Amino acid sequence: MGEEAREIAEGLELSQQRDNFEIITRWATRPADLQRALMKFKPTIVHFSGHGVSGQGLALEDNDGNLKLVSTEALSELFELFSGSVECVVLNACYSKLQAEAICQHIDYVVGMNQAVGDRTAIKFATGFYDALGAGFPIEKAFKLGRNRVNLEGLPGDSVPMLKARSGQKPPLPILTEPQSPPNTARVFISYKRDIAPDEDIALQLYDALRQTHTVFIDQTMVVGTPWADRIKTEIQQSDALIVLLSEQAASSEMVQVELSLAHELARSHRGRPVILPVRLAYREPFQYPLSAYLDSINWAFWDGLEDTQMLIGEIQRALAGESLSIGTPQRKAEILALKASVTIARPSPSAQIQGSGKLKMVLDLEMPEGTMPPDSQLYVTRSFDEVATNTIQRQGVTITIKGPRQMGKSSLLSRVINTAQDHAKQVAFLDFQLFDKAALSDTDTFFPEFCAWLTDELDLEDQVDEYWKRRLSNTQRCTRYVGKYILPTLDQPLVLAMDEVETMFDTNFRSDFFGMLRSWHNNRATKPIWKQLDLALVTSTEPYQLIDNLNQSPFNVGQIIELTDFELAQATDLNERHRGILTPSELQRLMDLVNGHPYLVRKALFLVVTGAMSAGELFAQAVKERGPFGDHLRYHLFRIYDKPELVQGFLQVVRTHTCADERIFFKLRGAGLVRRSHSGLEVVPRCQLYEQYFQQHLS
Repeated sequence: MGEEAREIAEGLELSQQRDNFEIITRWATRPADLQRALMKFKPTIVHFSGHGVSGQGLALEDNDGNLKLVSTEALSELFELFSGSVECVVLNACYSKLQAEAICQHIDYVVGMNQAVGDRTAIKFATGFYDALGAGFPIEKAFKLGRNRVNLEGLPGDSVPMLKARSGQKPPLPILTEPQSPPNTARVFISYKRDIAPDEDIALQLYDALRQTHTVFIDQTMVVGTPWADRIKTEIQQSDALIVLLSEQAASSEMVQVELSLAHELARSHRGRPVILPVRLAYREPFQYPLSAYLDSINWAFWDGLEDTQMLIGEIQRALAGESLSIGTPQRKAEILALKASVTIARPSPSAQIQGSGKLKMVLDLEMPEGTMPPDSQLYVTRSFDEVATNTIQRQGVTITIKGPRQMGKSSLLSRVINTAQDHAKQVAFLDFQLFDKAALSDTDTFFPEFCAWLTDELDLEDQVDEYWKRRLSNTQRCTRYVGKYILPTLDQPLVLAMDEVETMFDTNFRSDFFGMLRSWHNNRATKPIWKQLDLALVTSTEPYQLIDNLNQSPFNVGQIIELTDFELAQATDLNERHRGILTPSELQRLMDLVNGHPYLVRKALFLVVTGAMSAGELFAQAVKERGPFGDHLRYHLFRIYDKPELVQGFLQVVRTHTCADERIFFKLRGAGLVRRSHSGLEVVPRCQLYEQYFQQHLS
């Protein structure tokens, strides 16, 4: 059934009429489920894939998962009640002729099988039938094309499918060939965190309301077997608006963040499309970075309880018609937030209270495990390189490189470096290179002046970029003059230029120019005193040596180089104690075996158990499941690599053989935080057991 659903979905997705089809699936259906689905979705076509038992009826399931036959009479009566909305029923099951004849007394078209039908024949008939509907053909011709598909494939049983038409009906018309919504319909993508309240309930209510007048995508409409990562990306690319529901948990969801990031990137390069419509679901905390970069400057909506749902739906409908969401001014936003609008450092999450007695030693509140940790966090585990970094930044004219895979704690360490620099009277300009758009990263003449303009803005200085770009010099020379002759002399204190995610530059064709320029700034300190006023702090997850042509022009092999590592057992034990010792020593060792000291995953596991979201036993039992404790994280990684065949094949090679033939692929996978070298250095292995188990299932 999964293969049949997948092939139908893929065919319709490629069809001319794809915008007019929406597929909703229900698996292991019980009689009540069937009735509820017909009432809720009011489908035009009902497709049954399963088993028939001739005169005894069609096979559904009971509450215990056992076979339950539904009689022909009951089915006929059911579809009589929905004859106003259902136009076609497809019974793709053996011996379903009798049921088809009974149902067609009430429904215009019913497809049944007059004898047993093989799985391949049933699948090919269905794909041929729906391919034809997707091309705009009438049902009768689509039926003939479905039978012909079976014949073309050389399969037996092309005469088994039969079409029953209700007597006295109008001449057959193409089905769904015209949009069912008004000309001003919009394509809408709903982003939310699944399996939590109120997020999923609100998402489904918005979906039901908006689909009456718009083409709305929500992930629950994807059929089993759909290549979901590709579908998510395609839907966002085609959308006019992205509604993002942000509860406390959703705001830290990696998948919500990646969907929002993609929409933000598209909007910058596609004239504001999709429009981003953020909805805070009783969430009053300031957005943490990177959400703050996407959402702080645009309008929000706010939902504070069930009584606000209908009001929210109306506000979203008006926003899709061109109005602005209601919360837009700084004053209005400040009223919504629990903190003053001027505060930017995230506070511990209010819902993550550890419940207990006097046994609590260190922590009364927990931050969510996602994102950069504030410098004063009580959960930050200090490692040996922390002191090296903070001592280095206290000196004048230094270069610091922080290296490590994703979610190792690089940005949190950078935050502590920045905090130390400010404590020592240094001014800081923080640039996250993820926020450069594709236009800037594909054109050197766009990137360098934008880099200087952004730096100027961060320092609240007057923009002089146009003036310095008048000289007939190269972009790197202009940029160097701008910093050395304008930025540094204008400031009355040393400057720390902190650059995060600089690996973003490695795919540009001017990376050597940019990094060579930074190296020259480092070298200038020896001969030009003004450059001693500049500190450089660079953060990267990808090994840079493979991607810079001349290592003498690299800023990554000079100054203080800090390479982050995963937690050791002692550090994980320390963090467990700060979580009230919630895991026993044996459970903690089991967690270390599963995640290999991955800092984020260790924090995530402790957070879930100490807040009562699940027990330790449940965490281990569900660890690799799609909707398990790490499902959001695992899907994020899959989404990031699914459309990069060389990374997929390289990772599969690592999983299967513990080797990686292409060193360049190894460095990319290691930078993504997916692989590592074994302790012997002779093998390349998945970063942890969790990754090996999950990706072996989902990439094979």
